[in-house]
Amino acid sequence: MAHRYPGTAAGKLRHPKPTIISNNNNNNNGGSSIVPFRKLIRRSRSPESTQLMGLMVLLISTGILLMLTGITFTTMVVTIIFLVPVIILSSPIWVPTGIVLFFVTAVALLFSGVGLAAAMLLLLFRPIRK
Repeated sequence: MAHRYPGTAAGKLRHPKPTIISNNNNNNNGGSSIVPFRKLIRRSRSPESTQLMGLMVLLISTGILLMLTGITFTTMVVTIIFLVPVIILSSPIWVPTGIVLFFVTAVALLFSGVGLAAAMLLLLFRPIRK
C-alpha cells in the first residue's frame, strides 16, 4: 500500500483527497462542497421497482442483441467458408460478367449525365432564344 502514495512512510498511510462535487448552493467555499468518495457510492435508499425493471430490461435486451450478433457473425463465417470454393471455381464466369456489367453501367451513367446536361442547357437558353 505504501507504494501507492509516494512520500509516506510504511507505517503512515496518507488517505487520498476527498472528491469535490459542485452544487448550486453559494457556500463560502466557492459553491462546492467536499464529499468523501464512500458517501458517493453509499445508497441512501433502495432502488425502486421501475429502476429494477429498467435494469432487467436493459440486461435482457443487451444479452439478446449480443446473442444475435454472435449468430450473425457465425453464419457469415460459415457461409464464406462454404462459398469461397464455389466462387473460385466459377470465377471464369464471374470476371467477364463483372467487366461487362461495369462497362454497361458506365455507359448508362455517361448517357444519363450527357442527357441531363443537354436538358439543363436547353432550359437555360430558352429565355435567350425568344
